Amino acid sequence: MKSSWSSNDVTGAARHNGSGRDLTFVTITFREELELLRLQARSMAAFLPPDMVGEILVVVNDRDEAALGDAVEAMRAEYGALSGRLRVIPATRLFRWNVGPRGPLARLRRVQALHPRLALRSPGTAWRGHGGWKIQQVCKLAIWREVSTPWTVLLDSKIHFMAPVPRSEFFAPDGRPRMICKDLSDARMDWLAPSFAQFGLPPDAAGPRVADGIMPLPVATALLRDVTEAVEAKSGPLQVLFAVHRKGETEAMLITAHCIARHGSLEAVFDTARPLPPVIMRSHDAAWVDAALDAVEQGAVSLALHRAAVARLTQAQRTRLAGLWRDRGLVGDAGDLARIFSVRDGDVPAAEHAA
Repeated sequence: MKSSWSSNDVTGAARHNGSGRDLTFVTITFREELELLRLQARSMAAFLPPDMVGEILVVVNDRDEAALGDAVEAMRAEYGALSGRLRVIPATRLFRWNVGPRGPLARLRRVQALHPRLALRSPGTAWRGHGGWKIQQVCKLAIWREVSTPWTVLLDSKIHFMAPVPRSEFFAPDGRPRMICKDLSDARMDWLAPSFAQFGLPPDAAGPRVADGIMPLPVATALLRDVTEAVEAKSGPLQVLFAVHRKGETEAMLITAHCIARHGSLEAVFDTARPLPPVIMRSHDAAWVDAALDAVEQGAVSLALHRAAVARLTQAQRTRLAGLWRDRGLVGDAGDLARIFSVRDGDVPAAEHAA
């Protein structure tokens, strides 16, 4: 798909200009998250202003892309007035192979990516049996190849909207996109250091705050292109890097490093003061979950519910969450709730606990 934005669209002070239908919403999904994706689709229909949305792209990150793509297409009507803006994309369409270094080692890594057993990797749910969490990060960076708007909003299936979505959810008053960040002291250095090394930076080049990795993340589409092209020029195809010889890089830390290397700081590109929205992960205790539900009751725009956390909700929390969904028209009969609450935990890698 030919993109309509140019190489001049991202600078050290990228700003949103307030124009309509300039956002492409991108969700990466796989088969065990279909019911959460359905919830997200209904929330988009209910709460996303149509004049904000250029396209909705759902990237199927699964061993069987065709079957999952058909399943996503079958829920097109759930997007309501936005259904005509939905496009379903196989993850492999985003891959490029003829990029980066050449030579025997590069060829070996490409072969290992195509045949995971040669890389001695545990079987996963994504492309050719690689880990879904790793390939998801490839998709979030490489999706620029399919986006035709100047801005991209990266999501996960676990995120759904719980109230009308204003532009201020994604952009600060000065036009910078709003990134959910954490203090450097709370960052995982095993992710930060290798990501910074991709841009020739030492870990101490980091500023006081770095990307958290929690979605939603609004970002200039051209920035995703710049990060992808820089990393692929150095380390080869993204899918090979993340599937075979990843040292700890993450898409959020690579974006952080790029902003520092190219623009001097993360703050030159992003508003880093955005507070953490309600998020319920596998590792969160009952008090955290209750606080997240409190925030939704008090008007929070979105909620992130990780599939691995669903089975750990107490009955009281399920009842409370079901009431919130019903109040917002996101669920119908008891069957809706049964399907959501039966989402499989699965074998969630340790890295995914914080994703």
